[in-house]
Amino acid sequence: MTPAAANMPRRYPGLKPFEREQSPVFYGRGEDVQRFTNLVLRERLVVLFAKSGIGKTSLLQAGVAPELERHGFAPVFIRADNTRSTLVTSIGNRLNQDPAVGSRITTGEMQGDRETLWERMKRLQFDLDGLPATPVLVFDQFEEVFTLGHSETSRRRFLGELADLTNESMPETIRAALMERLQRQDKSLTATIIQWWEKQPDLRIVISIRSDFLHLLDEISPLIPNILRNRYQLQPLNRRQAQAAIEEPARSEGAYASPKFTYQDDALQEMLDFLAGQEARDEADDGDASLSLRKQEEIESFNLQILCQYIEEKIINENLPTGFSVTPALYAGLEGLEHEIRNFYRRQLQGLPEVFTRRTAKPVEDREAFIYTAQCLIEESLVTPIGRRCSMVDDFLTATWNVDHEFLDTLVDTRLLRKELRLDDYYYEISHDTLLPPILESRDERRRREKADQEKAELQERLAEEARQREAIQAELKAMQERRRLARRVALFSLTTVFLMIVFGIWFSYNWVQSVKKELEQADYIVSGEAFQAGREAYQLIADKPVKVLVLRKMTGRSVQEEMEKVQGLQILYDSIVTENMMKGDSLFFSDKFSEALTKYHRAYRLMDNYTQRNGYIRITEAQDTIWRINRSHIKSRYDDLYQRRVFSLNAIISQFKLKQRAAEEFAEAGVWGQALRIFREMETLLPENPDDQERLREEMHLHQGVVEYVEAEIRRCRSGLRR
Repeated sequence: MTPAAANMPRRYPGLKPFEREQSPVFYGRGEDVQRFTNLVLRERLVVLFAKSGIGKTSLLQAGVAPELERHGFAPVFIRADNTRSTLVTSIGNRLNQDPAVGSRITTGEMQGDRETLWERMKRLQFDLDGLPATPVLVFDQFEEVFTLGHSETSRRRFLGELADLTNESMPETIRAALMERLQRQDKSLTATIIQWWEKQPDLRIVISIRSDFLHLLDEISPLIPNILRNRYQLQPLNRRQAQAAIEEPARSEGAYASPKFTYQDDALQEMLDFLAGQEARDEADDGDASLSLRKQEEIESFNLQILCQYIEEKIINENLPTGFSVTPALYAGLEGLEHEIRNFYRRQLQGLPEVFTRRTAKPVEDREAFIYTAQCLIEESLVTPIGRRCSMVDDFLTATWNVDHEFLDTLVDTRLLRKELRLDDYYYEISHDTLLPPILESRDERRRREKADQEKAELQERLAEEARQREAIQAELKAMQERRRLARRVALFSLTTVFLMIVFGIWFSYNWVQSVKKELEQADYIVSGEAFQAGREAYQLIADKPVKVLVLRKMTGRSVQEEMEKVQGLQILYDSIVTENMMKGDSLFFSDKFSEALTKYHRAYRLMDNYTQRNGYIRITEAQDTIWRINRSHIKSRYDDLYQRRVFSLNAIISQFKLKQRAAEEFAEAGVWGQALRIFREMETLLPENPDDQERLREEMHLHQGVVEYVEAEIRRCRSGLRR
């Protein structure tokens, strides 16, 4: 790409809305533009609503605005995103600074009175190309009035003044001031001025709002009774509209970074099929054709702009000639389209450090850690275990992931997250459903990689521990072999003389007996560290020598065979505790099967009691110290580990239970019984088997009945709601 091309405009804006200057390449919404423009020309107040990402702002800026100007109307775009001043003040300043304002009428000005929006719109004169124009106040993203940090006083004042404009009603403050001047017979208040005040400002008002916030307009209907009478819903693009949005910008004249190009039919149809969604095509083969056609024709502008911008950038980077025709080979077919959608999430993650530095002027010291934190925050906190989007309050995210609000706002700037104010707290969620599949894919891949790394580290640690134990045993065996060689030398040397033979014979016998006892003590020591296999091998070395067995029976009263049987019994219990319960419990815990993991930990705990009872002491030393078969510290440590695992599992169950209870009750209150029933069934799988755990869960949930009875009762209530 040449430096000149880097600064030139693109035919496809990507994820940003179309601006007024990009109207020559805004296609696919011609019918919507005409219908909505006619509605605005006819009605004083019109509401435009649609889901997030459908293209409301693009329609207004690049489609409706030029059409309104053609009819002599001057659109003034207004946002409520400035929270540093009151809504009326910031909107008034925006109106004063609009380029379409030509002059200001000073008739009947009342000094010292606060200027309302109604009065301001009477006084400001708008023009287009030197001709008078009717202003159109376009309140884009109107939900910001309610979701951003505006005070309740500022919000009430703005809505009241907006109501005066829409209802064509003189504000009561102005009417009262005029009446007061009439009563005191103010000579400056002439009939002409009174007539001027009585005349309503000529204007149009457009409110653009997301569908999920449309209910907020209904709540202010007492102020503006007809606020929802003239409303227009912007639907997703159908195939015909999407085809125009793809083809027409490519062959438009103008100074763009890319040359004019076209799409071959097979490439265009493949792109439209992909944007329509595989699910719709599958349904067309199996189900109702009309329903499948409707679903297949709904195309998200979000995905369309990502793919078209991707193709345009390839044409620019490869310096393709004017008139080039896009084929499936250029973007690598369906695989290339799918890869680009998936890659969008990864590209945004990789660019986060640079965006953060530009926003805050703070360098990112550890780039990989920064990206990894953002990835975990999105994939673990903003996606449910069943793969759905969810929203989280800012305090939870900052505390959980040790980040600040500038970090979160960087994710918002890159279009990965959306930020909303609810009940005096900011909530964050994934910006669009399109991002959910690549996020889930990334989450699963990361979890598999982390689990493999963890298992590898644990295996290496176990191998290292076993290697240390083998080295210790080999050192002891070598020492035993050295002692045996020494005993043989002494015996051979004792043959030189009878006297020396007797003396050295007694000495050798004594040392031999001591070495045998040492062998037994060494075997005991190995077993005390729970190296059962190595301990049984050490006992077996003694058991293979009948003389040693007999000597130990006489000297210590202990049977080597009985010791081996006891160790075998302890080993079986140990394997059941560690392998069959603890390790399986850990596997279930990291698979989010907390209830099953808790059951395994309880079983391991009970087996530990049996294991402890079998661990009798071997002897008491002369110093009155008790020598236990298994070191008591190992047993205590395992008890502590099991207790912690039970606590962690129960806390995870309580956390999941609370989250699901909150979601289920919200669905139940909204009458969405099917969703509520599904969540209560998921809660049923979380129920612990142990009564004490159930009681703890009941206390944490502040229930007046058992958790089992509570879940069963809620399931019955949901089923009853479904039947109704």
